[in-house]
Amino acid sequence: MELRLLGPVEARRGDAVIMLGPRQRRLVLAVLAWEPNRLISVDRLVDLVWSGSPPSKAEHAIKVYVSQLRSRLTRAGATPDELGIVTQGSGYLLRIDPLCVDVHRFTDWVAQAQHATDDQRKVALLDQALELWRGPTLADTASQEVRLRLCAGVEEMRLCAVEDRSDSLLRLGRHRQVLGEITAFVEEHPTRERMVRQLMLALHLGGQTAKALDVAQRMRTRLAEELGIDPGTELQQLTLAILRNDPALTAHHESDRPVTAAPISLSTVPASRTRLIGRDQQVAEIAERFTVAGARLVTLTGPGGVGKTRLALAVAQALATHFDDGVALVSLAPIRDPADVLAAIADSLGVRDIGGASLGDALRNYLRGRDLLLVVDNVEHVLAAGPDVVGMLDAAPGLAVLATSRSPLNVRGEHLSPIEPLTDDAAAELFVERTTQAGTREDLDPSVVRTICRHLDRLPLAIELAAARTRVLPAAQLADQLDQVDRSGRRLDLPGPRDLPDRQRTLRAAIAWSYELLSAGEQALLRAVAVFAGGWTLDAAAVVAGLDPAVTVDLHAGLLDASLIVRRAQDGEARYDLLETVRVFALTEAEKTGAAQEYRARHCSYLETLIDKARVELEGPNQAEWLTRLTREQDNLRLAMRWALDHGELERFTEFTFAWRFWILLGHFSECRRWTAEAFAAGVAMSNTTRARLLTLSGFVSFSQDPDAALRMSDEAVELGRRQDDLATRELALGARADMARWVGDLDGAEAMYQEAIAIAKEHGAVFTLASHRVNMAGITIERGHYAKASLELAEIETELRAYGASSGLSAALTYHGNALIELGDWNGAEALLTEAIVTRMPVGDIFILMYAMQRLAVVMALCGRVERSAVLFGAAATLVDQLGVAHLGSYARTGEQAVGKVIAELGQDRYDVLFDEGRRMAPAELLALVTQAGR
Repeated sequence: MELRLLGPVEARRGDAVIMLGPRQRRLVLAVLAWEPNRLISVDRLVDLVWSGSPPSKAEHAIKVYVSQLRSRLTRAGATPDELGIVTQGSGYLLRIDPLCVDVHRFTDWVAQAQHATDDQRKVALLDQALELWRGPTLADTASQEVRLRLCAGVEEMRLCAVEDRSDSLLRLGRHRQVLGEITAFVEEHPTRERMVRQLMLALHLGGQTAKALDVAQRMRTRLAEELGIDPGTELQQLTLAILRNDPALTAHHESDRPVTAAPISLSTVPASRTRLIGRDQQVAEIAERFTVAGARLVTLTGPGGVGKTRLALAVAQALATHFDDGVALVSLAPIRDPADVLAAIADSLGVRDIGGASLGDALRNYLRGRDLLLVVDNVEHVLAAGPDVVGMLDAAPGLAVLATSRSPLNVRGEHLSPIEPLTDDAAAELFVERTTQAGTREDLDPSVVRTICRHLDRLPLAIELAAARTRVLPAAQLADQLDQVDRSGRRLDLPGPRDLPDRQRTLRAAIAWSYELLSAGEQALLRAVAVFAGGWTLDAAAVVAGLDPAVTVDLHAGLLDASLIVRRAQDGEARYDLLETVRVFALTEAEKTGAAQEYRARHCSYLETLIDKARVELEGPNQAEWLTRLTREQDNLRLAMRWALDHGELERFTEFTFAWRFWILLGHFSECRRWTAEAFAAGVAMSNTTRARLLTLSGFVSFSQDPDAALRMSDEAVELGRRQDDLATRELALGARADMARWVGDLDGAEAMYQEAIAIAKEHGAVFTLASHRVNMAGITIERGHYAKASLELAEIETELRAYGASSGLSAALTYHGNALIELGDWNGAEALLTEAIVTRMPVGDIFILMYAMQRLAVVMALCGRVERSAVLFGAAATLVDQLGVAHLGSYARTGEQAVGKVIAELGQDRYDVLFDEGRRMAPAELLALVTQAGR
């Protein structure tokens, strides 16, 4: 039995075609076959079959279609084991060998071709794959919208396969064949640069250099006219080489397939500094779970120290080109509360939790339609968040998750891949390689090496800890000491998987043995830094450990030598971290000494000092630098807040929440609501100032969820603030309440409160917040239709803020000013101001300003007739609107809709939808490049 989806949907038994019936019925089978052996909910089938407009009895219709399909397949001779639709709960799955479905054979052959080292073999595999293509996927069955949702990744894979094949043919000297085959593809995809480069090279090698240069010129003109951008560097270099008749072109080599779209996350898979030993087969097998078996959630399970994280990263690197949107990595090791898991994933993807929708909905909206592998590391202590992960998979058909955990997630659709210790040979190879890297010059006796590895149960982490000690201990002596540890029967009774107690005890014994070889000072430092979450700096470690900074540096060197901590450089700053297994051990030792509470108190004090300084810096020219710094310390901030709250120190807790811009700009609205609700429920007496601060933040982040409650909280905050001498708290409360007044259309009330806040800012010299209030006042002037007046006011404010070096207030002023110039008909001026605002705020991720500026720039492009650029920008802005909520656009929403109508009238709905989706999927770097070329 064979199912065909690459073209008209067909079911065949031998040469006989099985009549499946009407379109909806064929589509049900196609959706089930697209994800074989995986449960598909009835709701999802309804959504895909009727494209969001189902009839009243849609669920019943799905049941009827399934029954009819079963009947037709049975009559055609299909057995349930060969091809059967199985009912499970509220959904169905199609039991079938994936390779009996043409789309899965296609992806399998393409995957094999990517790993083929011989070009003849690569061409043969790709020929097989491309011969399966009979036309657009699901051509006679699915709507354009559904095809984009389901098939975009496979259709892009087809184009990449054509390109890979052409590269192989060019390397084999078959440029005439390439020229005949790829010309039609270039006509169909004229802005696909890789294909254009291949056509140019084939023409040049065939003696048609003038035509090759003409192709380059047409490409350059098309990109400039349609997208306003220049050709990529590779095409420019090829053009120059052809002009020079570079002999190197005859040895053309371009074997690496580029990623078809930049990863949507700034969190990329880190390159390993060491070789992965003994895991090649496992890497291939796990990768095939995704590429061949169609798995969407694979969990690597095993004891601590067995190498799950390292293996997951290797799998992710192997799969990077399989997913159009690349790979994103999120580590849950620093997370202590399952409620924070979605926030950690959102951070890794750059999704802001601003309150327009729940964080789960914001993530699902963002991921829907994307083709992405998400690597979720260290899940074992937050297993309660498993259903959240499944929810993302249900909403985003192109999403796949690779998780690492000591225990299964125990959720539907999970594929388990238990990771065992290394083989004897691989363990020995790892030990020898790590001793060499440690600088050991000893000639190692293979029998001694095997003895050491057996004592350590062939666990990679334990082996690396032991290998690091060969600089100071001969291998034979090391083996003797490990033998003594084993014979002592010592066990470190820490929580661990019940099914692997011996290996867990072995690893902890190895850590304890390595710990006991440290100096007393190194042991004390390791115990102190165990209280950090997400890493630390040398300065932070010195404060928490109560040590002289110079001594702290020396002790860190000892811990690095022992492989008990790791050093990572981030933006030029040295940060240190330790593995979760080592952290748990060290924290237990700190508890035994009675010093753990003191370390935690110092940790809280250090973070409190940092956030106090940051509160000032976040208002000024160093905002981006401090946001980056606080982002790195985010897990430590959470830990410090938890400590302060648990110890009833609400004043200290509130100091963290008072760093207003950190919480707002990084978009942690759900988390803020949770923190403030917990503070109010703590039953601890608080000052009016503390209450005013908490109410201000709580009201602001609750507005999109419950405007009435937000206004009540904000009103109380203003009332409390007016009674206090704390001018900063009073100003903050007034400014937040004025913002809300604008959002509900109370311009008079907003203006009065901004005026009051301005007077207070002048009184206590708050330069940057003063400018912010003035900018918002100018926004009200625009909303009242006084565009020329607002333009003059904003130009004056911009001049002042440029002198101060401010960025946030300046970007807001530029955005409002750009809007005023749109209304005044100065579209070129508006474009320049809005572009500057976007370029300034993109590195910070200031979603409020970016949403306004992006949407306004899209309007400008529509007005100027650059309608394709406009459609892309509207798509990019829509991603931000989804997160913030359309209510925050206010009157901008209406003018935006008018511009969209103009663009659709010129482009047509289908072309607009394609470009809009392109904008939604753009990575920040791509978007920034598009915006900065807007004037060309």
